[in-house]
Amino acid sequence: MKFANGAQELTYGRVQDYLNGSSFKQTVRASDQQPYFDVLYQDTTLIELYILPWETHPYPDRELAIVRASSCVAIGCGPEFDVLRFLLDENRKMRFGSFQTDEAGTVFFANRILGGKHMDTTELEVCLLSVGAIASHYSDIMIDKFDGHRALNSTLTSKL
Repeated sequence: MKFANGAQELTYGRVQDYLNGSSFKQTVRASDQQPYFDVLYQDTTLIELYILPWETHPYPDRELAIVRASSCVAIGCGPEFDVLRFLLDENRKMRFGSFQTDEAGTVFFANRILGGKHMDTTELEVCLLSVGAIASHYSDIMIDKFDGHRALNSTLTSKL
């Protein structure tokens, strides 16, 4: 696997060590191609973790990396304006993380933390657990309110 910088490689190793010793250890999968893991939260919600280089940041002489945790909340929600308005309103309530959509109208919840040698494993755990809990909770709301569908089954079979 190729890393963009040393901070990304260090972060990948630290995340891997955490996952292998955590409550996620039975469900963790790692990609051979890219710095990526996925885990199951409460057997219903897939959380994807990308270890990314942070190239544009305020410290020009440092190598930095971030951990981005995200989970698909629902697919096929509509109408688009109503969904986006709802998600923007809900984003204001979030302490950490935010809702996002893609071109196909899939709704995600994501959070990021700074990686590297100062990455706190408690902060990593809170990031993962909050992404899982919020995605799981809002999945039911999006399905009921906006006629969405769960994406877990199709996501599990297509990843890695």
